[in-house]
Amino acid sequence: MTKHRLELFTDGVFAIVLTLLVLDLKVPGARGWAGGVEIAPALLVHAATFTIVGAFWYTHHGAFARVTEISTRTVLFNLLMLFWITLLPFCAKTIAEFPKDPLGASMIAGDCALCQISLAVARLSAHSTIDDNAAMRAWRRGRLAMIWGFILTDILGAGLAWVSPWYGYGAALATVLLFLLLRLPSVVEQKFEHRVG
Repeated sequence: MTKHRLELFTDGVFAIVLTLLVLDLKVPGARGWAGGVEIAPALLVHAATFTIVGAFWYTHHGAFARVTEISTRTVLFNLLMLFWITLLPFCAKTIAEFPKDPLGASMIAGDCALCQISLAVARLSAHSTIDDNAAMRAWRRGRLAMIWGFILTDILGAGLAWVSPWYGYGAALATVLLFLLLRLPSVVEQKFEHRVG
């Protein structure tokens, strides 16, 4: 399988997941301001989950941008990541219907951890131009340490969600922060891009 085919399939799954998110939104029973108040929690959950899915999509693109060869393991772990991504609409629906219940908060934080693990292993099992450059390998080790820190945060948040759902919500949204931080180009990355480009 080519990297291009993997990316096309992945983009298609992400697009379907984003569509499923909006299909779960229900028209409010009340009109005017009361209707807005009624639907506000569901819209907030939709926006947060949309942001999480978008961050995973954007990070997947960045992770595979310099990949030159993929393996069977890459494909399998990419599929596993997509499996966890497809559960996010279910997590969002659970949260929207029962926002103070720990189940949805725990599920979304745990799901984010499993998505990150799968994506990291998928990327590590592929060959990239980064793998041939010593400075970039060191840079990647630093990024991986940060990713594992956020994975542990999500796992901890999933467990602590049973004490208060806000721990789960906070951990899941911390995932978005991770992906935004990871996409900020470092000096090492900029030098590498300049040499390669």
